[in-house]
Amino acid sequence: RACGKPTYSAFMEHQAVCKPAPMASRFKRNTPPSAYYKLDETGKEAVLVWSSDPNSSKYFPDEQVPLFSASELAPTYHDGGINRTLGCPHYARSCKLRHPTSGKLYTCRLCCEQHREMTTESANREVPLDRYEVKEILCMICNTLQPAGEKCCNPACGSNNKLFAKYSCQICHLYDDSDKSIYHCPFCNVCRKGRGLGIDFKHCMRCNACVSMDEEHVCIPQSLQGNCPICHESMFESTQPLRRLKCGHVMHLSCFTTYAASGNYTCPLCKKSVDDMSEYFALLDSAVRMQPMPLQYVDQSSNIYCQDCGKMGNVSYHFVGLKCQHCGSYNTRELQRVDPLSDYD
Repeated sequence: RACGKPTYSAFMEHQAVCKPAPMASRFKRNTPPSAYYKLDETGKEAVLVWSSDPNSSKYFPDEQVPLFSASELAPTYHDGGINRTLGCPHYARSCKLRHPTSGKLYTCRLCCEQHREMTTESANREVPLDRYEVKEILCMICNTLQPAGEKCCNPACGSNNKLFAKYSCQICHLYDDSDKSIYHCPFCNVCRKGRGLGIDFKHCMRCNACVSMDEEHVCIPQSLQGNCPICHESMFESTQPLRRLKCGHVMHLSCFTTYAASGNYTCPLCKKSVDDMSEYFALLDSAVRMQPMPLQYVDQSSNIYCQDCGKMGNVSYHFVGLKCQHCGSYNTRELQRVDPLSDYD
């Protein structure tokens, strides 16, 4: 059978066993869903093709009914089961996604990614779950396998026609029952946190990224297509908050917090100041005024390159820092030390 699914007869044998199954059987794929719906020939309406109810006309052996393990069919909880909020640690939702390649059930694509990372043998490792190719989902309330949609199509479901989540996207197949605002960007082709394009976000075609309408950003082509310069993980589809620096480069907010806490104030890629450093530079100005240079250094100067404005110049040498005479930044690099006494050697 496709995807290595056991036969229907194996399911019937499993149902005949009266004793509790051992723990290993929770991972054997020999149990069908409670019902199976598929799209009709028009592709618009979901119709019942199989049911586990003996009184249903659709209750009959069918080799095309997908089989799952008990652990796949078991409901998962967003809050660990405290308030019985269905979902996973990543999202609150009442459905699971069926992997388009392997046919296995995962509460979300991030759960699939965690499962992949935990699999040590590369031969048995699951391929990443392609969110755009998801065709079927499982309702965790009635265990009905059905075409992807906003709510359960089983009229006997205990959800009472309730949506799987407050927000659902039938392009990304993202379901989120939280109160946060989410919108789908047709240019990024992913769902983003926010109220929507033209409301609080806009899409910059040059950066190929959504940016806040209140933010004046520096355009860097394809700025989100690379990896975070700190942790080297992908940023375009990252679920972590991102921090755009003054120079236009982007990194994870958590990475920026750690990076800045270590005393770094320049971009790790272009070396420009990561933010408005005027207050810090004012403190350096005070330190320069309060600490005169020793006599042997008074007449020395330095040729510098400013990493903020990109200009070069010659300034008086000081232990505290070398201030750019063009933009007032101390984010400078000394190119050469100039000692006027050396002219008399």
